[in-house]
Formats: sequence, C-alpha cells, structure tokens
Amino acid sequence: MFEVKVEKVQPSKRKMFIKVPIQKVQKTKEDIINHLKKTVNIKGFRKGKVPKEIILKNYGKDIDEDVKRDLLEEGYRFCVSENNLSVVSDPIFLNVKDFNEEGFYFEVEVEVKPDIELKEYKGIKVSQKPYEVSQEDIDKSIKQLKSAFSSLEDSHEEAKLNDVVVFDIKAKDVQTGEEIKDLTGKDLYVQLGTNQLISEVENAIVGMKENDEKTITVTFPQEHSIKSIAGKQVELTITLKNIKKVIEPELNDEFAQKINKDFKTVNDLIEDIKKRLAENKRLQEIERQKEEILEKLLDSHDFELPQTVVSKETSNLIMDFVKNAYYRGIDLKQEEYKPAKLRERFEPEAVKRVKATFLLLEIADKENIDVSGEEVRNAIEKEANISGKSFEQLYKEYEEKGMLPLIKVDLLSDKVLDFLLENAVKEEAV
Repeated sequence: MFEVKVEKVQPSKRKMFIKVPIQKVQKTKEDIINHLKKTVNIKGFRKGKVPKEIILKNYGKDIDEDVKRDLLEEGYRFCVSENNLSVVSDPIFLNVKDFNEEGFYFEVEVEVKPDIELKEYKGIKVSQKPYEVSQEDIDKSIKQLKSAFSSLEDSHEEAKLNDVVVFDIKAKDVQTGEEIKDLTGKDLYVQLGTNQLISEVENAIVGMKENDEKTITVTFPQEHSIKSIAGKQVELTITLKNIKKVIEPELNDEFAQKINKDFKTVNDLIEDIKKRLAENKRLQEIERQKEEILEKLLDSHDFELPQTVVSKETSNLIMDFVKNAYYRGIDLKQEEYKPAKLRERFEPEAVKRVKATFLLLEIADKENIDVSGEEVRNAIEKEANISGKSFEQLYKEYEEKGMLPLIKVDLLSDKVLDFLLENAVKEEAV
C-alpha cells in the first residue's frame, strides 16, 4: 500500500519518508471521481450520469488537491500505525512532491513520546513530618463560623475595623485633574480589616462617621499593580453613607446546635472542629510527601523532552498568568511582562510539568495502572457540584474543548503518586 521509512532525527523527533505507489494514487482519484459523479450537478447531464471526462474538465484541479490531501493523511496514519509511534505533536508535512508516473512522495516530521529508562521508583525515601492541631487553628475556625452566622446592626459611632461600610469614592489625577475610573465608585460595600481596600482608603475611613466626607491625597509608587494610578499623585474624596456593626453570636450550646442538630454542647462542636482540622492537616502532609517523591523522581531521571509539548505548556501558563494579571489591573506593557521575559519565566515550570507527566505515565504503563471511564465521570460530577453546573453541561463543555483526555491524565498521574507513596520508605523528619 505505502512504502514507508522512519528516521530518528532526535531522541523525541522522527522523520517519515512516505512513497505512495501509482496504483494507490489512481484508486484514490477514481474513488473521488465516482463520489462526484453521484453528487455533482452539471447543466445538460442527469445527476449520476456525468461522464468522467466532463468531471475532470470542470473539477480536475480540485480533484488532484483532494487526492493529495487524502493520501497525505492516510499515508501519515499508516506510517504511525506501522511503526507503533506514540506521537505527541501535530505532523509537519515536508517536501511534498507532485504526482508522477511512479506515484506520490512526501515527508513528515513529528515529535514522539520520549524514551525513558526508568530508574528505581519503589522504596523512595520520603520524610514524614508530624502535624498537630493548635489552639490557634481552632480559634481561627471558630471565628470563621461565628462570622458566617453573624448579623449586621446600624451604627452611628465612628467606623472601625470589622465594621461593614457603604461609601462613595471619587478619584482624580492631581496633575491633570482627570477622573481615575479605576478608583471611582458608588455604593461600595466593604468590611473593614479584610484587605479588600487599598490601605490608604481603609485608613481614611476608619474614624469617619455616617455622612462624613473626607479628601486625602495619595502618591502611589511607580510599580503599583493598578496601572492607572502607578506613579501618580491622586486626590481621593470619600463619602461615608452607612456603617453597620457586625454582631457575632456567642459561642455556646445554642450556637453549636445551630451548626449541627446532632451537637448537644459547644464541646461537641469543638471536638468536631479538631477532627476536621486534623484530617485536613493529614491530607496536606500526604500532598507534601507526594511532591517530595516527585521532586526526587525528577532529579533521578534525565531525558530529552518534545519541544512542541514544552512550548505549548509554557504558552498555557503564560496565558493563565496574563488573564489573571489583566483582571487585577496590572500594566502588561512593563518590561518584565514582554513575551520573551514571560517565556523565560514560565518555561522552567513547564519543563517540570511535562517531564513529570511523561515519567508518571511511563510508570503507570509499567505497573498497569489505569483510570476507568467511571472515575473520569465521578471527577467531573464532583467538580460540577462545586461549580453549580449540571454533570451533563460540564461533561459536554469538557468534551467540546477536548479536555477529557487531560482530565484522565491528571487522575492517572495522581494514582501513580498514590502508588509511589504506598511503596515509599517513610522516615521521621528530624
């Protein structure tokens, strides 16, 4: 069918040399012509009865292009299958020749899964750090619970930290007198002391009373994250419209029963908090141990990575960063955010992620570790519950974006790390 040869250009790059015999070219061309005969409409001929010569006269160039396209795809896939290649990049078609009396010739370059010589991965030594629930941890959880069940009461006293305030703010550039929209707003609702405001504005509001107005002037540093005020002297006029005092519930048996009807006393609530905190710390320690194992695994293996995969992962990391920076108002025109600088910044992390993925998948293959379709569905269902979307909606979204294989890889990687942790040698941290 096809004459194929594969050459190892680099550890993770292969070059294919593909020759299509003339018989295959003619057969593919006949198939396309026969399909056109059934579907094409040409004046003066009944559908399905158009002579081959007429079709070639009208569509000859398009037919040749279709033949070439079909043979490129079919020949490439045949070569991949015949040589059992694990391709990880899109094909690059090279040296595509025109048809001749011998047939058709072309070359393809692809990147493949790297050859990995696995070192010993069972019995990796990992430190086991003790963890305990402190009184500070308990107090913090209780404070969060009380805050969630607190109520608000109008206050006519001076605003102080922990109060909830409603205010208007106007901002203008002192030098130009122009309004700065990024710092201007009406009916802004904020709890003081929760790091929601820039410190200068929060400090100005503390001590104000309802209906008070205050004007302050602030000089912002050149490197400020909000680009519209970076390096500027800004006049801020604040009008405090309302102050509400946060009334937290008392920590007593009644409060405990409000949290959970099975709690009889406040001690039951505290014991439950201790158990949950201990479980969270246990899981955090497991994740830390997995990360330690992964670092040791990466350090003990050295192999060349497919550059297109690394480049794509680097681009994904940059894209996530840029989106986040944009919504935070960071000036992306600064030197440190130039494309070359960002690539230099994020490529090491991309290399680490790609290398880890190939390593973990190699171990999964050797140990016959797999992820079932049900496990993928369960993971999506869990995420759907968190996001408030239906399972069907989220599954379809991931399917359309081609993300299902990525979810499976993530689950499989985590399974392998669980396996490595089970087979690790745990040593008490000194």
